[in-house]
Amino acid sequence: MRRCAMIVTGAMLAATFAASLAGPPAAAEVGVAAAVNPDARRTPPGAATRTVVLGDTLIFRERIETRGDGLVQILLVDGSTFTVGANSDLVIDEFVYDPDAGTGRLVASFGKGVARFVGGRLSKSEGGVTVNTPVGTIGIRGGIANLSVEGGEAAFSLLFGDELTFTGPDGSRERVYERGYTLSVRDGGQAGPQRTIRRTTQADLGGVQQRLAGRAGLSGGARTPPTDTRVARSGVVPVNSARPTVAVAPRPKPQAVRSSTLREGGEVLQKIAARANAEIVRETSEPAEASEPPETPPEAGSPINVRVLSSGESYTAAFDVAAIPDPGRHGLIGGGPAQDRTVVFTVDASRTQMTGTVDGETLTIPLPASGEAAFRVVTDAGRAVAGTVHIAGDHFIAFTYFEEISASVLAVNDPVFGLWGQASDVATVEAENPDQIRRYHLAADPLQKARNGFGHDLYFLNPFAADLLGESFLSGVRTSDFLLVANDDLSENDPRYLVASMLISGEGTDQSSAISVSTGVVFTNAYGDFEIGGARRGGFRAEATDPGVLYSGPVSSLPGADGGHVFGPDAENFVLSFDPGASDLARDSSIAGPAPYASDAERSSGFVHVGSLANEADVGAFSRTTRVLNGYGAAMMETQTTGGVPVPLWSATPDDLLMSFNAEINTVGAALTVYDQTAEDPGLAALRVGFGQGLFSGQNGSSALIDDDRYALTHNRAETFAISDAAATIAPEGNPRSYMVPSTLVAGADNALFGSASRCTCAFLEWGYWGTRFEGDGGTGPFDARDDYVHLGTWAAGDIVANADLPTAGSATFSGHAVGNVARQVADGTAQYLAAGDFGMTYDFASRLGTATISGFDGRDFGASVAGVPGGASDLNRFGGALTETSAGGASGVLTGSFARGPAGPAQGVVGSFGVADPTGAWRATGIVVGQQGGVPD
Repeated sequence: MRRCAMIVTGAMLAATFAASLAGPPAAAEVGVAAAVNPDARRTPPGAATRTVVLGDTLIFRERIETRGDGLVQILLVDGSTFTVGANSDLVIDEFVYDPDAGTGRLVASFGKGVARFVGGRLSKSEGGVTVNTPVGTIGIRGGIANLSVEGGEAAFSLLFGDELTFTGPDGSRERVYERGYTLSVRDGGQAGPQRTIRRTTQADLGGVQQRLAGRAGLSGGARTPPTDTRVARSGVVPVNSARPTVAVAPRPKPQAVRSSTLREGGEVLQKIAARANAEIVRETSEPAEASEPPETPPEAGSPINVRVLSSGESYTAAFDVAAIPDPGRHGLIGGGPAQDRTVVFTVDASRTQMTGTVDGETLTIPLPASGEAAFRVVTDAGRAVAGTVHIAGDHFIAFTYFEEISASVLAVNDPVFGLWGQASDVATVEAENPDQIRRYHLAADPLQKARNGFGHDLYFLNPFAADLLGESFLSGVRTSDFLLVANDDLSENDPRYLVASMLISGEGTDQSSAISVSTGVVFTNAYGDFEIGGARRGGFRAEATDPGVLYSGPVSSLPGADGGHVFGPDAENFVLSFDPGASDLARDSSIAGPAPYASDAERSSGFVHVGSLANEADVGAFSRTTRVLNGYGAAMMETQTTGGVPVPLWSATPDDLLMSFNAEINTVGAALTVYDQTAEDPGLAALRVGFGQGLFSGQNGSSALIDDDRYALTHNRAETFAISDAAATIAPEGNPRSYMVPSTLVAGADNALFGSASRCTCAFLEWGYWGTRFEGDGGTGPFDARDDYVHLGTWAAGDIVANADLPTAGSATFSGHAVGNVARQVADGTAQYLAAGDFGMTYDFASRLGTATISGFDGRDFGASVAGVPGGASDLNRFGGALTETSAGGASGVLTGSFARGPAGPAQGVVGSFGVADPTGAWRATGIVVGQQGGVPD
């Protein structure tokens, strides 16, 4: 469907004329035109050339040409704009837009001159915007780009957004995926076109800006200039691009200014210089609580030793052979003595700034009174840098800065990170803080804030994954914060921490999902200082047809120049990183090799997060129960043995999930077994995954129990293995990338699943999510070398009672929900996503017979007749039955479950697992059910 578009002089004129020019368009119309400067002409197809006049209707494939002072801005109703400078030539070849769906296509031909394109809704989709030029075809996705075509040379600069792609006449492709970079194309004579991707220079920006600025005193051809009132009442603003306004006009070099603190809502005070890079400042939602200054704070005017890390030209991990080029784009800092050094800074007498020389360049960093602030300064070499600084009392400073190319572009490939702090005294902290639970807030990674233009709470994330997930998704991520539990002695009793971030967004094939989990310990190192160590686990699926990505790598505290890891008199601050001192890094993997990343190098990354103490509470104020639970699990497994085709796995009995909670030592352990019940994997019979505290081997993994609703478990290699179809045990090659969390850990993260389903309150039951990457170490069988992935599988558990403890008379009705994974065949392959529905069940305990329903699960309804499974008196109870789809579709499968003890009786709850598929196998699902009744059976 072709919709009306408009051509206007600028944002003010666009808004003014939108209302007055609204109306049904002619069949071939694509918009309305106005001349910012009058030296602009239009040539409709088959008609004579005429001067552009404000309010002219644009005809499909009409040519717009500008001369000496000509300047035209074209605003399309999806919010896209072309600003065309003097001596330029542009044709809108195709504009198809459905505003309800936000889909369509924009194709333009840019013959010569300069122009700026600002993307609207069409540019948010890959392939939505194409610009044909004499040297090749440009694709612009979700951003702002400068275009310059002059004779045999062209330059295309990405100022903001996702990516700019170039396809040459020979079909070869180039990609600019970071703002602040330019693709230049030159005529190479007989050698052919010469293409280079380089940093955007002031000459690139200034040359375009000068020709887009126009001359003062002109009205753009408007007979009646618009008033502010008419602009405010117009209808164009709501359909304009959702991207923030970005100014790129060159300006005089700024003077050093004092930084400003951030208010709780994230507002930057006006003390920051005009047009400083406020967009890289993330709101500080929960600043650290005020604390007493240390006994011996550094004297004003005295030197402090700051650990400074930068990116360098390459980064080689300790366990890799190949070096990663351009590590700053990956968030990788340190990696060698030249990139990890101590720099002496001096704090001025007023404590408002500190000055130091980094790699021969002196700069003064302004210091806020407390919290996080943006700053922008000029070094003694005349280079403008911008960044953020975080300060806490007299004991902690961390800063990040980047070279500023323009008012809206930073050279984020060369980050500099600095850290100074006074190490906490272990004995003092232990003496004053027995039996406590602490909550720290982790600030967004400042390297990613500058690179992507926004901050988010999906911690330890690869910056290229942030590109794939996008700002809209990441802005909705929920977090548990960094939670620490410690008994009596902070060092002797192995204090545990956990932190998790998660979001499931969208439904069905439009769903995206991600989870980040870390568990570990706080310990006293060989130097008598606190240290934090744990693992990075979790994963994401950016689009339903993408492979699931699983995380690995360390999470560790970053020491300052003086060796301390945790800072302040009450252990108020720390920095979590990927351990650059050991040349380690974070690594992502999927069944499809580097996909969804563009290259293998993009799978490697680093991160830094500043932790600030938010509150402390006595352990006794929380419900912390030592208990043992049983239950069920389910997942879709992506595996090499099936070429990546997902295989449904689910448990068969309540013995397949065992969980043990120990409140005395703050740990949880679990062992989960899921089976290839449909025999789709040619070599796998079952996968057994161990999590956290050892249950059988005595060898412990990593876990943390904060309270009954907040706990997390990661890998336990000793209790993880696969069982082949030949009944052989396949051990893991390395530490499995496993994680397990309850649904209550990150509140609200999975709300999208329960739009129409009713979430079971089920306080005495447990359910949640799990994932793993299992790499088998080979063996004698043809499928013993395995590489299996699970992203956000499901589990459910409770106090499952023995057969002898079940009621022998009466009936009960249960209600709750079903949650699970779906694999559905679509045009692009297999889409995988989570879905939820309502679960109901009625059961007669005398006859051991009942009925169960799962309704609204991915738009399908199922029913089952269930019967108790005979067993010994001491065996855990179990029931099962065949599921049949009662809505259209013909899917069928099985439901297995057990009754669980609750406060009101031995069968107050029910947990179970299910697996279903349609006759063609084009739709399959597996998951768990939980439900409860209001009281004891009748």
